[in-house]
Amino acid sequence: MGWRGTLRAIEAANRRAARDAERRWKADQKATIAADARDAVREWQEHLHELVSLHVNPNDDVNWQMLRDAREPVSPMRSTKNEDAALDALDQFHPRFFDFLSGGSEKRRQSLIDAVAESRARDDAEHQKSLNLFEQEHADWQTDKELATRLLAGDVSAERDIISTMTSWADEGLIGSRLEFRISDDSLHAIAHVHSDEVVPAYRRKQLQSGKLSETKMPVGERNELYQDYVCSVALKVAGDLFSVLPRDEVFVTCAANMLDSTTGHKVDTPILSVQFVRPTFNNLRLSAIDPSDSMSNFNHNMKFAKTKGFALIEPLRPLTD
Repeated sequence: MGWRGTLRAIEAANRRAARDAERRWKADQKATIAADARDAVREWQEHLHELVSLHVNPNDDVNWQMLRDAREPVSPMRSTKNEDAALDALDQFHPRFFDFLSGGSEKRRQSLIDAVAESRARDDAEHQKSLNLFEQEHADWQTDKELATRLLAGDVSAERDIISTMTSWADEGLIGSRLEFRISDDSLHAIAHVHSDEVVPAYRRKQLQSGKLSETKMPVGERNELYQDYVCSVALKVAGDLFSVLPRDEVFVTCAANMLDSTTGHKVDTPILSVQFVRPTFNNLRLSAIDPSDSMSNFNHNMKFAKTKGFALIEPLRPLTD
C-alpha cells in the first residue's frame, strides 16, 4: 500500500471509531438506556473494549525505499486497434446481390468508411484517457519520489508534511481532544491530550435472569486499571500510526490528561505517561494479545500509577514545549 493509501486507511479507521464511540457514548451520557437490556449491556461492553484496543490492527508500514527507487512511469503509446479493425472490415468489402435491400452497395460501403472515422475518434478518446491517467500517475510518482528522498535523507520538513496530511488527527475521537508534535533532527515527540478518567463508565452493567438491566457501581480499582489500559492503548496507537507512515525507528509519545492540581484546586493538563518507542521492539509485539499497560515494560517509559489512586504527574522523557 502506498503512503496515501496508508494515510487514508488510518483516517478512515479513526473516523469510524470516533463515530461509533460518539454515538454510543453520547447516548449513554444522556442516560438513554436501551429498552432491550441485552443491547445496553452489549454497548457498555463494546465501549470498554474500544477504550483498551485502540492500538489493535495497525496499518502496514510504507516502504519509502521502494517509493524512492520506483521506476518512472512510461507514457502510453497510442493504439489504433479500433481503427485497424474498421479498416479491415472496409478492405473486405465486396458488393453483394442483396445490397439493394439495405440501400445499395455504395451505402453499405459508406457506412464502413464512416465507421473508420468513428473508430479513429474512439482510439483518440481512449488514448487521451490513458494520457490523463499517466499524467496523474507521473505526478504522483514524482511527488512520492521527492518526498521519499527527503524523508530517507532525514529532512524534518518532509515529516511535517506527512503529519500535516493526517487530517483525522485534528479530531481524534477516543484518542483524545488533540495531538501535538515536536519534531527535530534527533527526535519525534507526539503529545496526546487524552480524555479524563470520565471516559471510563463509573458503573457495571449486566442482564439479570429476569431480563432486566442491572447497573452497579464499578470498583475504583477496576475503573482506574481500565483507564490505565486506555491511556497506554492511546500511546501504542499513536506510535503505531507514526511508525507506519514515517521511516523513523524511534518515536516518543507523551499522554497528558486534564487532572486536578492539588496545589491550586484547578484542573490542568498533566503528563501521566511518556514512552520511548523503538520500531524493532514495537514490531515484535502481538498487539491483539497484549495488555496495554503491561506492554509498557518493553520500552523506556515514565508512569506513576496506583490502583487505588490512578495516575500521578510524571516528568516527560522529552519536553512538552519547543
